[in-house]
Formats: sequence, structure tokens, C-alpha cells
Amino acid sequence: MHADLQRLLNPTLLDEIGDKGMDRLRSIRTELSQAEGDVSLVRRVTQGRLDIVGHEVERRQGGDGAASAADPSSLLFEMPDILTDVADGTAPSSGAGRPVPVLEPGKVALSMIETLDAVASPSQLSSLDQVADAGLADLFGGLREFELELSSIRRQLHDRIDAIQDEIARRYRDGEASVDTLLQQSQSAGDA
Repeated sequence: MHADLQRLLNPTLLDEIGDKGMDRLRSIRTELSQAEGDVSLVRRVTQGRLDIVGHEVERRQGGDGAASAADPSSLLFEMPDILTDVADGTAPSSGAGRPVPVLEPGKVALSMIETLDAVASPSQLSSLDQVADAGLADLFGGLREFELELSSIRRQLHDRIDAIQDEIARRYRDGEASVDTLLQQSQSAGDA
């Protein structure tokens, strides 16, 4: 796990949250949001790979939508349909429904992609027809386990973002912070 992500998932990150300054809270929230974006990106890539492997399992079993169990090249022609199902929401999804902007991958994403590639690399995916059934099951299991880990990390990041957001809102509600101060800080930053 990337050092930045370990730091952000450290249980002590939100200790004494009420004593942290607003600037520090906003800074932590930004870091958490960036990490969440990275984890979401890698999770989507993982789900795509999982769909590809799952489709190969289904094809071998002669399931619905399989062009021909005897023709492994059919996977290439079916790829747009496989990936479209995920993109248009017709495939099962376990997301919380938060919109996630697709940004340039950060350090966390690049580190996690290396881990994903160790589980199921693009070269493995390009030659699934040569993988034995047991190996295919292992590949599917490894991808599913990694996707579940990413989902858990993402949930933890969301929980931390929500806790910071709640603390900021509480400060405004209780009068400990004011919009006027925020506007003055923004104005001062713009004048600099």
C-alpha cells in the first residue's frame, strides 16, 4: 500500500479533529478526496478486468451471450458489449452512487495499478484462452479479492471525508467559523 494511503487510513488521522485548524482540515479533506479518486479509478479498472475474466468463464461454460465456446477470438469482438454493460450501469455495481470525476492518476493510483498488474496483467488478459480453468478461477478470485479490498479502502476514505465535512459544518453552525472569514481569506489569497 502506498505510504500516502497508509497515512490517510491511519486510525489516528482524525484524533483531536476539533483541535485542528480549518486550513488543516481542508488540506486533509483534499488529500483524502484525491486518494479516493485514485482508488475509484483503480477500482474501475479492476472491475473491467474482472468483467473480462468473468466473461471468459461464462464463455467456457457456454452461458448466455457467449458467441462460441470453441472460438476464443470472439472475446475480442464482444469486448465493446462487455465494457458497455459496465459503463451504462446494466452490469451489477456495488458503488455508493457518488459521482467520481476521472482525473489524471496520482501516486496512489499508480502504485495500486502495479498491484493490480501483479494480480491480473494486461498480457494475461490478452491470452485468457490459453489459461487453464483452474488458473482462470484463480485469476477471477484474485481480482475479486482486490476489488473488495479497494471497496473497503474507498469506504474508509469516504468515512474520513464525511467526518471532516461534519466537523467543518458543525463549526459554521455553532459560530466557531464564519463565511465572512472564509471570504476574506479567499480575497486575500486572490490579491497576493
